[in-house]
Amino acid sequence: MHIVAVVDDGLSLRNVRRLALGLGMELASIVSLDEFEGAPPAAVVIDLELDESVDISHASKTRWPLAMVVGLVTMPGGDAWKRGEDAGCDFITTRGAVAKSVPTRLTEWMKNPGGRRLRLFALGDVAGRLGVVDRIDDPVRGPLAVYHTGGDICAVQDTCPHAGARLSRGHIDVDDGVVTCPEHGSRFDVCSGERVRGPSDAALKTYRVIIDKGQVYVQFDD
Repeated sequence: MHIVAVVDDGLSLRNVRRLALGLGMELASIVSLDEFEGAPPAAVVIDLELDESVDISHASKTRWPLAMVVGLVTMPGGDAWKRGEDAGCDFITTRGAVAKSVPTRLTEWMKNPGGRRLRLFALGDVAGRLGVVDRIDDPVRGPLAVYHTGGDICAVQDTCPHAGARLSRGHIDVDDGVVTCPEHGSRFDVCSGERVRGPSDAALKTYRVIIDKGQVYVQFDD
């Protein structure tokens, strides 16, 4: 099994090598994802100080959806840390702590590959805003829409099962939390995913929303 590292400084590379050694895995240090041609890695470690780190994170999830994406920063917090959250990194840690902090996380991840938490926005950012408050083009699961219906924040599949229209472009009744497909009129509850009216004969997939320390996340459990 491999750990793929996209880093450009010696300290990070040494610490990621220690991580791989401690887990009994091989390390592939690369500049471009195209350089790695082996079996899907267990984890991809990315230096979040790199200008292209967001693109690398997205590309990693598209190519290896079950790999854990780890972002490295110099110090906790700050722009690089936030950039990693926005890019969908599954875990973010400092360069010096990667060899100690990742093994337990990666072991748990491998029991539930693909599960991750993606930061959406600060809870205060949607105060007073109702309806669609965010759209996500997830590289693994496709389009998602996030709705604020007053009492709840809900994340749901953003494609109609009937013909694939983007539901977030349709009308949302915030009083009952029901969205109407803009193409053929199917209606769905945006929190339960339940089909309220056809022609669609299938419900929507929903995703768990978590509020933690004033930040809103969508949790992918599969």
